[in-house]
Amino acid sequence: MLKFHLNKKIFWVIALLIVVANSFLTLYVYNHTQKAIEIRAFARGESLKEYFISMRYVYHQQFLDSGLEVNEKTVGFLPAHASTLISDKFSELSSDGITIRNVTDVPRNPKNMADEFELDAIEYFKKTKNEKAQIKKIRQNSQEFLHYTAPLVIEQYCIACHGKKEEVLPSILKMYDTAYDYKIGDIRGVTSIKIPIDSLEKEAIKSFYQTALFTWGIILLLLIVVYFAVNKLTGQEVEQKTLLQKEVRKKTADLNEQKNELEVAYAQQKHLFSILRTVADCNQILITAQSVEELVKKTALSMHENTTFASVKISLLEDGELVVKTSIGLDEELQILTLEEKVVASNTHIHMQQDSSLLTSSCRERMHKYKLKEVYAVPLKKDYHAKEALGVLSICTTQESELSHEELAMIDELAGDVGFAINSFNQKEAINQLSYYDTLTYIPNQRLFEQHLEQALSSSDKHLNYGALLFLDFDDFRNINDLVDKSTGDAILQEIAQRLIATVHQEFFVARHSGDKFLILLENLSSVENEAAIMAKNGAQKLQESINVPFAVAEKSLYLTCSIGIVLFLDHKESVNKLLNEAEYAMRTAKKEGKNSIRFYDESLQNMTKSRLEMLQRLKEAVIEKRLMLYFQKQFDKEQHIMGVEALLRWRDAELGFVSPAEFIPLAEESGLIKEIGDFVLESATDTLVLWSSEALKKEWRMSVNVSPIQFKEERFVSNIKALIERKNIKPSLLRIELTEGVLVADQQEAMQKILELREFGFSISIDDFGTGYSSLVYLKNLKVDELKIDQSFVFGLGKNKSDETIIKTITMMGNELGFEVIAEGVETQEQFNTLTSLGCDYFQGYLLARPCPVEEL
Repeated sequence: MLKFHLNKKIFWVIALLIVVANSFLTLYVYNHTQKAIEIRAFARGESLKEYFISMRYVYHQQFLDSGLEVNEKTVGFLPAHASTLISDKFSELSSDGITIRNVTDVPRNPKNMADEFELDAIEYFKKTKNEKAQIKKIRQNSQEFLHYTAPLVIEQYCIACHGKKEEVLPSILKMYDTAYDYKIGDIRGVTSIKIPIDSLEKEAIKSFYQTALFTWGIILLLLIVVYFAVNKLTGQEVEQKTLLQKEVRKKTADLNEQKNELEVAYAQQKHLFSILRTVADCNQILITAQSVEELVKKTALSMHENTTFASVKISLLEDGELVVKTSIGLDEELQILTLEEKVVASNTHIHMQQDSSLLTSSCRERMHKYKLKEVYAVPLKKDYHAKEALGVLSICTTQESELSHEELAMIDELAGDVGFAINSFNQKEAINQLSYYDTLTYIPNQRLFEQHLEQALSSSDKHLNYGALLFLDFDDFRNINDLVDKSTGDAILQEIAQRLIATVHQEFFVARHSGDKFLILLENLSSVENEAAIMAKNGAQKLQESINVPFAVAEKSLYLTCSIGIVLFLDHKESVNKLLNEAEYAMRTAKKEGKNSIRFYDESLQNMTKSRLEMLQRLKEAVIEKRLMLYFQKQFDKEQHIMGVEALLRWRDAELGFVSPAEFIPLAEESGLIKEIGDFVLESATDTLVLWSSEALKKEWRMSVNVSPIQFKEERFVSNIKALIERKNIKPSLLRIELTEGVLVADQQEAMQKILELREFGFSISIDDFGTGYSSLVYLKNLKVDELKIDQSFVFGLGKNKSDETIIKTITMMGNELGFEVIAEGVETQEQFNTLTSLGCDYFQGYLLARPCPVEEL
């Protein structure tokens, strides 16, 4: 009896354990089912959102491109209104009760007003801008939903309707009073997708209940059998226990197997979704790519981001040869495999596993080296029925499980889309080439040139910079065709086109007008007409120089010359045709004046450039013959004690007399002479410091020397000036280098590094003409200089312009706060001196105190 009760106790303990274990397992499966429901809802929400946003984006672009004016009749075409209609229609047609809407807290269309759950979502995304989406369970109208929301972020194309009122479309401004002043990155609203839980739970819960009922039925049946067996076969206790244990293990294994199957199914679903997401991302790339190169590169990168694809390679046919365009994932040379050649030749896909008998030895070694499991290569075709492939998409995987039929189908679909996009680019390029490019020289034709000229006129009007149109015609070119055959003449024209392109800057535009005539467009030359004219003429001269190089024809040298007409433009007042006619007229005038010449349409510009060329020639002679000289102007403190001098460059020409530095310094910078002149100034200034070293008074004077930005940018400037000081055994502290703020604009980091090296050596640094240029507080805070020089234009305005006094006061206060000396130049009256002193300026330079003079008169 004791033994019988003991067996029953053991039975109840075992039964309790089985019930508890199955209860936990049932609870786990239930929770897992609920999680799977939420994941499926999130995946469906993501897919619907991407499709809805893509449709809205394309719709918006089409609306903007159409140029429709918004009014009561056309308001339905607005994306905000159209998307609402689409949402309503979708809700009407949706069989499972799913709704999708774009809503906002500041609607123009009342139907787009967010409800309380959507308003909570908008506030959430405004506070957490890094979040891309969220899903919550809500209850609305006595029904439970899984509520998926994703932020609607203001992008560039949104500004046309929701930016500042002065930036939006006039018809939008007229139609609406709200929803303006958004900036790129602001949260406009959310995409709201509400999925009824009933529609998702129905099948999942049904499956769960079936599994649970089956499991509990088996457990109950098992317990009943065991119970009666224990009661009936108490004498065979050991055997019954053994049988019971085996049965429990088997059923537990079945439950574990079911659990594993659920986990495998979930993992497969998640993996399949990742492939689908990759395909969607790639399709987005196909829409936005601007070239074939961008398309294949970004597509390969997007695919490789999915861990399924260990490597992705895209190869295209070029002139009958298969060429690798991009390869990501394998660190070996880019080469075409036999497998890929077979795919293109057969125009069908090839799918091989690592144990395939069709693998070549090299492919087998390659797969073993990178632990690849399978290779899939699919042709890229312009359409499904195309008989010839454009290229091949090859992918390799390292995952243990094989690619499923669904995954292979997705890859095939993506390959088809890529092939279609590539073919579209090829067709566009062919059409563009025929419409806008010269068939002989392959450079732009007059049609494309006129479009660029129209854009250049708009840009000139916007930025107020002059541009120039050059009309180039070869002198007596028709004689060339008489001397050689037409094919040789065509070859010369082709070489001419290449020479012109190689000569001009990248921002200049070269086109063939007709015959032996060419057009060159120069943009953004200068805001000053004279400077723009000089730059245009310099460009024309370079073109002539490139043409003057002899052409090799039949082992002989053929010499050509050309005449160039130039017309400047500043705004959109001149039409394209008028500018072309004026440039051609100037070219014909150049031909009449002797050919191989350059002529402006504007006579005054012709004379101005001629006089500047004459001055430049005289300046070159003055530099060579060392006819430049240094004058010196003393600098004082407020007690009028001499603190030092500034070295000033002077040029006295035999015919022109004294030429102002304001005239010849810009000319020297344009021509490149400034480097030689800068070396002369430093050499002469240091010679003077050596001379003063033996004079009791002057040996303590500090000398300020201006350094051109062009000279300062030279790579060896710092080392050269340090070598100069060491060679002449001068104290570096006696030389103050004056720089303009412009040296910091091009490369601030490099300029600051050079300034640091100069100060560490012992030089002091002054910022000349402070307040007229860059004047950034950021660089002033980090810039290690010793002096700020107030430009004389501000000093001249003292007593006449209150703003000049304010500027000077600001500069002196800022200089004092940052530990800089502040000196004012151009002090010519006692009133100016007194005002500057009261404003906090401590150092002065100007005619009131001392005029510039030669070293002998100091």
